[in-house]
Amino acid sequence: MKRLAIFCLLMLGVLSLPKPTMCVTMSIVTVTAYSYNGGSGRHGLTASGRKVKEGMVAVSRDVERALNLGFGDKVLLHGLGVYEFQDRMAQRMSKKADVFMNSDGKARRFGVKRHVVLVKLA
Repeated sequence: MKRLAIFCLLMLGVLSLPKPTMCVTMSIVTVTAYSYNGGSGRHGLTASGRKVKEGMVAVSRDVERALNLGFGDKVLLHGLGVYEFQDRMAQRMSKKADVFMNSDGKARRFGVKRHVVLVKLA
């Protein structure tokens, strides 16, 4: 009888089951900016093989592993916007993200942002 009463209350909407929550994976990083103005060789290509452009981000390999990132994944840099993961940084870097800017001046003005939360978006 008790089970039937609970079932009826669930069906009527009086009782409700908890709603699923979104799982968020995040990491605290230092963010810098880089630019590319000409040159030769592979400069201007990302680790994924795409031509670099604004809106792309390179992350250190520890962050890539921690967030389980794949090329093309979107990440939110808190207070800075959404970027597409298309490049990775040198092996020696850790807890870093590097956003691409179209000009050297823009990249210098960006400076260094410390302790920005990087969140992988589903």
